[in-house]
Amino acid sequence: MQENKVKFLGPPTRAIEAMGDKIESKKLARAAKVSTVPGYLGEVNSNDEVLQIAREIGYPVMIKASAGGGGKGMRIAFND
Repeated sequence: MQENKVKFLGPPTRAIEAMGDKIESKKLARAAKVSTVPGYLGEVNSNDEVLQIAREIGYPVMIKASAGGGGKGMRIAFND
């Protein structure tokens, strides 16, 4: 943008990148003591891990990708 003499007015790049990643944005919110929706904070790598976490949290649970989608791909699980 410098070559076009356009000045960006908005949040810093790090803030924009962090808000595009659900896990990173939730970590930042918690660090800033902003209330967040309760749930698991981190990546899940297997079906068994998903089941263990869901049982600990208690059903129903919402399962969502950590980045992108705009709400697409969210699923509610009422049981195993």
